Amino acid sequence: MLLSGRMHDHRAKTTHRMLRPTDLLRREHATMGQALRVLRAVGSSVVAGAAFPAQDCATLIRFLREFVLTGHLAREAATVCPAVAMHGDDAAAAVVGEVLRLHEEVGELVCSLMWFWEPSDLSAAERTGFGATVDALVRRLETLRELEETRLFPAAESEVPADDRLEWVQSFAADGPERSIDRWIPRITALAAVWVA
Repeated sequence: MLLSGRMHDHRAKTTHRMLRPTDLLRREHATMGQALRVLRAVGSSVVAGAAFPAQDCATLIRFLREFVLTGHLAREAATVCPAVAMHGDDAAAAVVGEVLRLHEEVGELVCSLMWFWEPSDLSAAERTGFGATVDALVRRLETLRELEETRLFPAAESEVPADDRLEWVQSFAADGPERSIDRWIPRITALAAVWVA
């Protein structure tokens, strides 16, 4: 009886272990991936001639500006990237350089995307430009996600001291609820229900 109780306790501890900071970033990636599928569907619809969905685009642009740029990417740039560059080898430092380059390109494309948003409809040329901007942004963010999950995060988990990584969790929490993915999950899920089959 006592033995089974100990086994039960061990399972409970394993199941409820604290997430690594990179796990928190991966969780954010999942919602970002859903938002990108919505954005791609919106872009295809606009290019095909459908009415410009101003409200849905406004939500997506706010998500990109308020969470992706100033939350998720900013946290990576302030914590994971410098730590991996400092503790990793030359190959890890090269990955950091590529990640930061993609961060910059994503920021520029989000700014470009904002130029297309307006409550009225778009001209034919604007529709084409909107679709091209959406496509470029989605591709950059998908490339960034793959690079981070296959190379940057594993390097962080293997090369950066555990004490440093523990501080990231506290740093992420200090961002406050306005930078939390939990604030955005219901909104992105609702858009996905409309736009993604």
